[in-house]
Amino acid sequence: MASDQESSERDDDQGVSAEIARSLGAVWQRFSGSRPKTLSVEVKTNVVRCVIEENPEKDVVDGDDAPAAGGDVGSTRFGYDATAVVARATHQRVVAFIPKRDGKTQTVTQTYILDRPRQRF
Repeated sequence: MASDQESSERDDDQGVSAEIARSLGAVWQRFSGSRPKTLSVEVKTNVVRCVIEENPEKDVVDGDDAPAAGGDVGSTRFGYDATAVVARATHQRVVAFIPKRDGKTQTVTQTYILDRPRQRF
C-alpha cells in the first residue's frame, strides 16, 4: 500500500510540475514576447524551483546583462503573475519568490518558498 501511495504522490508532483511549466511558459511569453527555450520545474514539499533557459534573440540583451527595453520579465507584475501560477497549481500560499538571472548562460532560476500546510487538531 505504501508503494501505491508513493507512486500516486509522484504522479501528482509530475502533474503539478507540468501545470506550472505550461502556465509559467505562457506568463513568460506574455512578458518577454517569446516562449522560453527550455523550462524545467522541480517540486518539493515547501519549495518549487523553476529553471528557464531564454531563447537567444538579437536584441534581448544590450550587453550589460539586462533585458533590452520591451522585455519586462524582471518586473514586479511578472513576479505577481508567476507567484499566482505556483500558488494555484500547488494549492499553497507562496511566502517568498527569489528570481536569479545569469546573463552569460541566459538562464533564469526562480525559487518559490511555499507556506507549510496548516495542521488541524
